[in-house]
Amino acid sequence: MSFKNIVLIFLLSYLFVNKSRGQIGGGESFSFLNIPSSPKTMALGGMNISLTGKDVNSIFNNPAQLDSSEHNTMGINFIPYFAGIKYSTLSYARTIGNGVWGAGIQYVNYGDFQQTDASGNVSGNFLANDFAVLVSHSRKQGNITFGGNLKFVGSTIEAYSSYAVMMDFGGVFKHPDLDISYAFAIRNIGLRIKSYTNSTGADLPVDVQMGMSFKPMYMPVRFSLTAHHLQKFNITYSDPTIVERDLNGNVIPSSASFTDKLARHLVFGAEFLLSRNFNLMLGYNHLMRQELSQKNIGGFSGFSVGFMVKTKVFDFSYSYSGYSPAGNLNSFGLVCDLKRIIR
Repeated sequence: MSFKNIVLIFLLSYLFVNKSRGQIGGGESFSFLNIPSSPKTMALGGMNISLTGKDVNSIFNNPAQLDSSEHNTMGINFIPYFAGIKYSTLSYARTIGNGVWGAGIQYVNYGDFQQTDASGNVSGNFLANDFAVLVSHSRKQGNITFGGNLKFVGSTIEAYSSYAVMMDFGGVFKHPDLDISYAFAIRNIGLRIKSYTNSTGADLPVDVQMGMSFKPMYMPVRFSLTAHHLQKFNITYSDPTIVERDLNGNVIPSSASFTDKLARHLVFGAEFLLSRNFNLMLGYNHLMRQELSQKNIGGFSGFSVGFMVKTKVFDFSYSYSGYSPAGNLNSFGLVCDLKRIIR
């Protein structure tokens, strides 16, 4: 594939993103797709599209992260979310011919709800859940790996349902000599095929991302920087119910600075390679820090930490992510090398 074709694909994808009017915040549907899919991703700040290596869970972040090292591996992750919500993912990858094929499932169970009529009389129970099923393919061209996901996404609440078909596109350039990689990804572009009602519904959670990961030659640390929602510069959210006033009762206008608006697009991560079998991970997400911390009480919001224990057969990972002073998230994951289990 020539450089001209690569640029053409990127420009056409970007135009499609702009036409889709992707945005973040309350105007999105299927926003569960933005939840980190594994403890490793969550520990590195919640987003990463540039790390390469044996992690089949990266299929949910950037399909171009899939490579031959993930042949016949399976990832299972569980995140007990807030208010009894349960989020889990399952992924698998296999090398076939010159490319890598993968499949994945994301599932959110919101629990069992009590159904009542207009007078408040209980008439039964109902369920609510979100899900996404994807098929992925990646192929290497020189030092660049290209990948794509095709996803069927759904959401059901009692007798109401909404469905969409989405795609992810991405690329990763890995330097042939240095431990450094650059990546781009365009996520969740697609078409809604059914909404809860006859209305058009909210926008899809489109996200244009760029990122890089690098390891200094003599340091046991791999740093990552990911920029997200590049299709829209101002992604600040102003809560209309929160109004600040001065001593005279006048409303104080609230607006984020240029630096703050820029920083909200950035996610920082660091992976400390303490040994062949143990890694420690840290992350910082400025958008989460600004939106989830309470006034004058930041707590652990926006920060995350985790670790990974590696063996010949499986990798176990755990993360602890700060959401607000009132609650944080734990997540657990397992990547199994089926080649060593099934012989």
